Amino acid sequence: MNEYDGELPTRNLVFNTDLDRLLDLDRDDLGVPEQPGLWHRLRADRRPVAQRGLLCPICRDARPDQPEWMYLSFRRGRRIASHHNPHRRAHTAAQDEQRKAYQERYARAAESDGHAVEIGAGTADGRRPAVLVTGADGRRFGFEPQLSYVSAQSVRRRNRLAREDGITAVWHTVDPNAPLIDQVHWVRTDNLPARAIREDRDLLLRGGVRTLQLLKCDRVSPRPCQVRGGGGRCGRWHPTWAVLVPRIDDFVRRVAGGVYVPITQRTRNGGPLRFWAPEADRRRFLANGGVLADRTDRPVIPRQRGADHPRVPERRRAPHRPPHRLLLPGDPYDPVGEPLTSDRVIPPVRREICSAGRIPCGAPGARLYPGGWYCDAHRPGAPG
Repeated sequence: MNEYDGELPTRNLVFNTDLDRLLDLDRDDLGVPEQPGLWHRLRADRRPVAQRGLLCPICRDARPDQPEWMYLSFRRGRRIASHHNPHRRAHTAAQDEQRKAYQERYARAAESDGHAVEIGAGTADGRRPAVLVTGADGRRFGFEPQLSYVSAQSVRRRNRLAREDGITAVWHTVDPNAPLIDQVHWVRTDNLPARAIREDRDLLLRGGVRTLQLLKCDRVSPRPCQVRGGGGRCGRWHPTWAVLVPRIDDFVRRVAGGVYVPITQRTRNGGPLRFWAPEADRRRFLANGGVLADRTDRPVIPRQRGADHPRVPERRRAPHRPPHRLLLPGDPYDPVGEPLTSDRVIPPVRREICSAGRIPCGAPGARLYPGGWYCDAHRPGAPG
């Protein structure tokens, strides 16, 4: 430890895993006088960046399970350590203060409802959510304010690790285009300064929370029938999800109390739609014919020829249903239409032979047009 340790947010620092200590790039000896020439040796290292052992100290403290590797450069007479990840933004004191403010707000909201809270609680292998809340029935929730860029692959991995630890992760972003949206269960607020976050004002969730609406399928309904497709009305109640805008404090309390639960659905194009909703709405959705995505589904691996393992029953695909339709229990499935057939004879295409007509003309000396080879009598635009 040295006299610069208290100035970590304001100095040009990088963590060296080989030496297990911080390097201060603003000092000639990098703060390691017993290693003369260390800067030149590090600059001469041409191994892949992830093998050079240089870590971002701020990322290391915030997310020890997600290392952010760095590389060194020399620009305009100054030594610089840069993130190898091109999407990683420079750290600012304002962003760190925002993160702390959100952590304090989560904790106050959960404690006000009688739930136990730990800030920065680590697991046995070093993984830790920003705020760990032990809610109703002993269920644990990890509230994660993700204010900087993170890839979809990385957030899915971290979400899986939290689930393995028995923690339901609650991801919070301020970016409407964040890659984590719908990759995990998320919420979003406006991007506010730390002072506004700490104030006891209404901090609303702009996305990630929904509530159920039941719409009567009659002639005045603005939506198409989910049973009959685009035409007709069935007279039944169809479930649909509408955006809900609660206060973040109420959201934290309701998640910890088991009122809000994570919901996963499939969109019309087959992608995931993940959000939080009241448990009562989830039950009503299923009771009215709603279908939720099953996270236990796994892709079927085709059996290879010549394999010596016993043959398994073939899993057949269910009949195709238009993605905009939502069948209710007991409803018969009626196909949209029969496939079109035609008895037209499609002639072969031969060079310089006219292929016009129901029975091919077959005249030689035809010329090539965008639609094929035609003689003068059958060419496009010919009178007749």
